[in-house]
Amino acid sequence: MSIHPIGPDAADRHLRLPGTRNLRDVGGYPAGNGRRTRWRTLYRTDALDRLPSSSQVALIDLGLRQVIDLRWPNEIAEAPSVFGRSGHVHYRSIPLLDNAPAPPAGPAAVYRRILDTRTQVLAAVVLALLRPDGLPAVIGCMAGVDRTGISIAVLLSAVGVPIDVVAADYGLSVQTYAAIDLAPELGDDWRAGPVTLDCVPEYMRESLEHLERRHGGARALLRRAGLTEAELDRLTDLLTETIAS
Repeated sequence: MSIHPIGPDAADRHLRLPGTRNLRDVGGYPAGNGRRTRWRTLYRTDALDRLPSSSQVALIDLGLRQVIDLRWPNEIAEAPSVFGRSGHVHYRSIPLLDNAPAPPAGPAAVYRRILDTRTQVLAAVVLALLRPDGLPAVIGCMAGVDRTGISIAVLLSAVGVPIDVVAADYGLSVQTYAAIDLAPELGDDWRAGPVTLDCVPEYMRESLEHLERRHGGARALLRRAGLTEAELDRLTDLLTETIAS
């Protein structure tokens, strides 16, 4: 079980903790101006409802201080996060979408809809990270692909990570699910067996290009949601670091 990611590849950043299939560190990405995203600071994940105590302890030992759950309220009611009543980690439910199935559409169309209509929710995620106890944090939904993917994409874009790198990070979900063909500890959960995903990097690239064209980029989008330039600069300081020469 690898819980100490040290490199930029999926095999290094994938935390193979029992009870998860898609838990990843988003550290080590270039963020412009001689900076990169910090390791062990921001994680992305599938649902954390089946984590055994050993996996919970492993995350706490890594410094985890906050869990942001993007799932619908009914999903949380049916499969509560193991951190929902934790005495060690702050748990926050921030539903990214309305509590109803998304209309039939390709992934990129759903992501564009989120960018166009759920700006205040994305801003709430940022504000949660900016709290004194906000980091290290893990952000997740059911599969850790769509709602998690677009939220992480906005955060990475806001701190200077290039579009192609953000899109590639989104596409890593295919590799992380394939890395564990069977996860019997998940019981009857759909993630226990082989999982087929449709999350090619192009979907996220198209969505982020839309973000640039329509909204002027992630920082502009978040500023219109009420965040200040100082808060966005603080987010950059918290999520990135200077690359040693």
